[in-house]
Amino acid sequence: MNVLLVGINGRYSHSNLALRYLRNEVRAAGHTARILEVEITTRPADILEQIGLARPDVILLSVYIWNSTLVDRLLPDVHALHPEARVILGGPEVSYTAEEWLAAHPWLTAVVCGGGEEAVRHLAEAGFDTAETGTIVSIPNRPFAEVPFPYLEEDFERLAYRYVYYESSRGCPCACTYCVSGREDQKPDYRSVETTTAELSRIIAEEPRWPAPPIVKLVDRTFNSRPPRAREIWRFLAKADTQATFHFEIHPAFLTERDFGVLAEAPPGRFQFEIGVQSTHEATLAAVRRRSAWKKARPHVARLIELGTIVVHLDLIAGLPEEGPAEIARSVDDVMALKPDRFDLGFLKSLPGTAVRRHAHEHDQVAMHHAPYQVLSNAWLSLADFALLRRIERVIDSLWNANALEEEIDELADRYGGYFNAFRAAAERAEHVGYNLATRKLHKVRSFIQSELLG
Repeated sequence: MNVLLVGINGRYSHSNLALRYLRNEVRAAGHTARILEVEITTRPADILEQIGLARPDVILLSVYIWNSTLVDRLLPDVHALHPEARVILGGPEVSYTAEEWLAAHPWLTAVVCGGGEEAVRHLAEAGFDTAETGTIVSIPNRPFAEVPFPYLEEDFERLAYRYVYYESSRGCPCACTYCVSGREDQKPDYRSVETTTAELSRIIAEEPRWPAPPIVKLVDRTFNSRPPRAREIWRFLAKADTQATFHFEIHPAFLTERDFGVLAEAPPGRFQFEIGVQSTHEATLAAVRRRSAWKKARPHVARLIELGTIVVHLDLIAGLPEEGPAEIARSVDDVMALKPDRFDLGFLKSLPGTAVRRHAHEHDQVAMHHAPYQVLSNAWLSLADFALLRRIERVIDSLWNANALEEEIDELADRYGGYFNAFRAAAERAEHVGYNLATRKLHKVRSFIQSELLG
């Protein structure tokens, strides 16, 4: 059978790691399989044209929060073009809402829930006949260590201008109520240090073929949840003959003194660390079951930044339980005081399958019914509060992330009694004078801030 695996990525620089695992399973079962990747900005007619010209017998569509609305719109047209084709959905966006997708598109062949390698292999070996599995396919996956390396020789040339995604573990030891990985059925599953370093070596070996050193993004939810394991992989990468940058999501609570010893020896720019602070308010962290205490985590984060060799991204989430405007202001001030390389203020999403969604009623939570499921108001933040915070988020991104106007931001913070108040003042002035907060050009941003300082 001719199988087409379709991924609609958030932007051109992204690639779909899951489809490469699944392509390998389909081929192992004896079918022809190829991957079609497009971007969310691709015109629907162009996507349909590319699918149609491939003349597939089976279409596997990877569905995520960022592309689910587009996939939903495309499905009737896909079916109209290929009424005989078997169309199968998979991915986190359909894993907890399979019945809804099947009800909306009753001609779908199947929806795969959860990890897909074993399920897709089973379907492929059955000729994509669902007589045995039914239309909702949920088959326990094999141990992650037994899943083959996803990349083939044919993949590397196509990754020359994209991030290279890699995972050394699945699941997460944390139980955060806002995250699908915090579910009971998402227990950690690890590749060994030896396998991980060998596979990373395979990626590094391709570096001379690429026009520039790649960014290798490890998608492990909490990479350093086993500190000795993480430390060995960091040690290997710190000494590796590569100019690549390796991006990790880590938890500061798991960092040890020995970790800092290894990280201090890493070449500048070798590592990027993304740290989900989420909140510095202890009652909020407890409410979302976040394994963290800011008083203990802060020194670790500060020390990482002080090393000067690691690019550090810090994230907060607005909309968490027990956190009103005053608590969010304090969290912003706490994070900005550390001067991270990047600071993102995100917004809570009521994702299918999460405890946040299950407890929405008791939190007076109002959220978007469709992706991206963003929370619009709750017991602690009004709609107006969220609107202000979204403007502040754009100010932070423009002033700090895009233009690094540290002196100007510090001066504003001194004037207004804190970073949050400074960002709020800038947001309010922008609204008053009609300034576009989406502007990222340095001369325009600096002119705006100087007018605020002089005003």
